[in-house]
Amino acid sequence: MTNFRGSGRGWTLAMLFVLCAPWFGAASAARAQGAPTIRSVEVQYSGPATVSKERILAQIRTAVGQTYSDSTVEEDIRNLYKTGTIQNVRIFAQPEGDGVKVIVAVQTRPVIRELVIDGAQRVSAKKLRKEISLKLNAPVNEDDLQKARQKIIESYQSKGFTDIAVDFRTEPIDESKGTARVIYTVNEGVKGAVKRIEFEGNEHFSDRLLRKQMKTRGKTIFAFADKSGRLDESQLQQDLDKIKEYYQDKGYIDVEVQELRRERKKGPLLITVGIKEGAQYHVNKLTFSGYKQTTEQKIRATIKMKEGSIYSPKQLHDDAKALADGYGSGGYVDLVVQPQGTPAGPGLIDVHYKIEEGNRSFVERIDIVGNSRTKDKVIRREVLVKPGDVFDTVRVEATKKRLENLGYFAKVDAYPEDTG
Repeated sequence: MTNFRGSGRGWTLAMLFVLCAPWFGAASAARAQGAPTIRSVEVQYSGPATVSKERILAQIRTAVGQTYSDSTVEEDIRNLYKTGTIQNVRIFAQPEGDGVKVIVAVQTRPVIRELVIDGAQRVSAKKLRKEISLKLNAPVNEDDLQKARQKIIESYQSKGFTDIAVDFRTEPIDESKGTARVIYTVNEGVKGAVKRIEFEGNEHFSDRLLRKQMKTRGKTIFAFADKSGRLDESQLQQDLDKIKEYYQDKGYIDVEVQELRRERKKGPLLITVGIKEGAQYHVNKLTFSGYKQTTEQKIRATIKMKEGSIYSPKQLHDDAKALADGYGSGGYVDLVVQPQGTPAGPGLIDVHYKIEEGNRSFVERIDIVGNSRTKDKVIRREVLVKPGDVFDTVRVEATKKRLENLGYFAKVDAYPEDTG
């Protein structure tokens, strides 16, 4: 859409470049009036010391010579827990001379000295160790152990072992040194290769067409190369969702898709998927509200889903974006487009687009923030808008992509600031 009219305002277009580089910052703590001065800091262990005092002190801001601060202590406790090496920590102060002595009381986590995987035959224990993130001499962390367990399960499922079960436990090796052994026990179950996938209830789309929507496939003579026949439970569920999405984009909004049964007489599985298609929906009325700077004729020319068209949630979303891009290229950065479908009788849906245009905006200046990798002029020559231009959101998005393609930055953000 073009030839938008309306009042304008100036914006500052600021582009922020965020680099994946370490950042270190420190702020001097404000000395509270009357707060005691820290004369010494002592680390006390409950149980074995698997983390050195030096490493613990390096993680906290509380230090000799500073004033004692409850807020700093709270931050120190959070930082110590974030390391993953501390199981429990308490920090408190005791009088010492004309100041205080700070006690950092910690219980450190045991460290992994041995990693054992029992029961792994069809997938080697050596390969599983490479796939999981657990490392020797790392602290024992319940979340990490659970993630490693899930990795083992996913590794087996990707190879067709759908009945896989994995348990784990930890055993102390030397309690005085805080060392532990982590043991995973694998029950591989039966490999569930897929022979064929069949469908029931699909009247409007063939089995062959529906199979094309799926990554799970029946086993072929090229299974060793194309991985056909492998049953991955999570992938199968994604495939069922994909079939449902396919039906809905063809107007079958009420479709139901579910796995009905698995059969195995000998060898691979036969999986049957049940489908209840329901009615196909079409667009009944197409209405718009809230537009002032363009015409209904131009709006209708922009969207593809017309009255009488098959109703598609995806096309509804795409048409809303096309409207937003049309307005955005005209400088309407505050635009909101809300599409809504309402049942209008058997097989019919009324579609309404509620439009909130906002004001038209222009670029007053362009600020570049966070660039430490190249000269600003290199950045500016990639920018597709300039001061005085209409704030074209489509060109701003294209600028972001151009800057990302330079390869200098991990992330590029562009946002407007109202200059009043």
